[in-house]
Amino acid sequence: MNVLLSIVLALPVALQPQAAAPPSAEAQPVAAVTQVSGEVLVRHGQAWALVDKVPMNLVSGDTVTTDRGRAEVHFLADDSTLVLDVGTHLSISETPTRTGWLRRVEIFLGDVWFHMQHSLKGNTELATPTAVGGLRGTQGLIHVENENQSNFTLSEGELEIAQVAGAGGGPDAAKGISLHAGETLQASRNKPLHVSKAAALPARPAVNVPANQLPKPRANWRELMSKDRRPPAVSRAPAVSSRPAAPGKAATPAKPGQTTKPVKNAQQHKPPSLR
Repeated sequence: MNVLLSIVLALPVALQPQAAAPPSAEAQPVAAVTQVSGEVLVRHGQAWALVDKVPMNLVSGDTVTTDRGRAEVHFLADDSTLVLDVGTHLSISETPTRTGWLRRVEIFLGDVWFHMQHSLKGNTELATPTAVGGLRGTQGLIHVENENQSNFTLSEGELEIAQVAGAGGGPDAAKGISLHAGETLQASRNKPLHVSKAAALPARPAVNVPANQLPKPRANWRELMSKDRRPPAVSRAPAVSSRPAAPGKAATPAKPGQTTKPVKNAQQHKPPSLR
């Protein structure tokens, strides 16, 4: 035994057994694109790719753009759901905290229907260029017209909304306003937040429809974003294959009647090779 121990200690450092380094938090999947219709792009790092199969995992910092399409996104921590309508551009991030996690969905343009589950372990922020809303569980729709105007409409729950720094909404902007079910909040740059009764409650957009039946995005929607965030034309984006969901995290639809099925034989996420 002593001879064997002496041989191991005498090995060069490079040849001695090394413990596997734990995967970084940034490399772990936090969500998955579970359903698409039409043209949907994902940016991982600085590389864009066209989604041609689902489910496809997303890591913290990834961006999703629905060109002429719709996409359904499920968060793995609590099965909260987003549905991105055509002409929508957003990024997601999720960072660990002492008690759980902090999630941030940053919507730069377009329409996003959301259903966030109530969780004691995590908090979610829904941010636009002009306002940010903090929530634990609620349902509604966010519309971002451009960098100067966005609207929050709730069908369930409550949302605490404040104007972002630099939006210039007046001395009370940072205090925030509570938005309740059946209400709409308009957040315009250099104007106070304004709440009114919703004309209609937002409905979840259907994703399992033929692409040719989807509405068309605004003709100049790409030009409404800064150049560093602007997605490329779909014709110039390579396709990315399906990426399996994280172990023990089957991606399932939030409501019955959707066509997405649970993921079987799930493996650990690896970022795609995007060129």
